[in-house]
Amino acid sequence: MSKKNRRPRSKLIPAQHGIAEILGQDRFIELAVISKLRRVWPDIVGSMMAARTEPVSIEKDGDVNCLFIAVDHPIMSQQIRFLRDDIRKACFKRCQIKSLGKVRTRVQPDAGIKTGKTVKIISKVGMLDKKRVASELKSIKDHDLKHAIFNARMAQLKFKDLKETS
Repeated sequence: MSKKNRRPRSKLIPAQHGIAEILGQDRFIELAVISKLRRVWPDIVGSMMAARTEPVSIEKDGDVNCLFIAVDHPIMSQQIRFLRDDIRKACFKRCQIKSLGKVRTRVQPDAGIKTGKTVKIISKVGMLDKKRVASELKSIKDHDLKHAIFNARMAQLKFKDLKETS
């Protein structure tokens, strides 16, 4: 074949350039960050919480970013409020999300990230575990708060990864 008849070499460009061109660079970066956060979400909040919650978006609120998390039940929203500082630290550590100042929740019945991990729900928690959790909560004076935390901790103990029990 002569040089004349040869086709010029193709110039390959990554697909992300085309997507960024369509969506705009800022929106593309925002989607990439939330995608990375969704991948590591079970490691941040644990498999039980990840099955019932999921990060939806990160939006600017003044100088800080606000993480919106979809939850399948209002009780999970309360759990997220208890864990918000830990979630913010983990988001920075695992995904380098800077200036994440707020964590908000939205109730969405079908929320949750379905992981490939097989989970096992234990029907009963042993009396020793119940006593241990109760003794950890002795210092809390508010009865309703103590009761809510106790029930949440019992739910966590019932929901175990098979890898943890194997």
